[in-house]
Amino acid sequence: MSRARRPFPGIAARAAPLVLLAAILVGCAASGAGTTATQPPGATSAAAPTSTPAPTAGPSRARPLNVPPLGGAASSRAYAEFLARVGDDRTTVEGLDRDLTNASSAADLDAVRKAAVAILDFVDVERDWLLGHPPADCYADAHAAATAMIEDYGDAADRFVDWSTTGGGLNGLPALGRAADAAKTAQAALATFASVLGGTSCAA
Repeated sequence: MSRARRPFPGIAARAAPLVLLAAILVGCAASGAGTTATQPPGATSAAAPTSTPAPTAGPSRARPLNVPPLGGAASSRAYAEFLARVGDDRTTVEGLDRDLTNASSAADLDAVRKAAVAILDFVDVERDWLLGHPPADCYADAHAAATAMIEDYGDAADRFVDWSTTGGGLNGLPALGRAADAAKTAQAALATFASVLGGTSCAA
């Protein structure tokens, strides 16, 4: 296997900080775990019972059987499990980002590909977990923000895989630029997740 050519000095160095996107994932999530807000941003006051519903052919919104109702201990337990999942990912994510950062800084495109593929594997697992654990109403916005963040993280990894196939140098500059842009998008998604999580609470 031929060795990848090194891009111009400074290109990989500028890209490296952009791949440190999820290293603060848990720091942001943990900061929201103890908040006292009773509703996530954009949530409506849906807890009050309504009058007898008008007869219809079926329910207006079907809820999966494993989704806890708004409020109560079931929602609190589901939210605690969600936060625990975010917390448990910390070591994995830090390692993934470190590997991609080191590979990018060294312009080792074989290592870049390996690190980016590992991120894609992680994204697949987390996407499946989120799909298999639909949220209670009280943290639905945080769950959606986490899903969007995971998707954008995967998109960034895809772009780094693309860069790894270019051979580096001038030929690789367009692909590296796309990877940097995707990384910025993922960073914005992380900030959105942190903001939403900071206003989320599922108190029993």
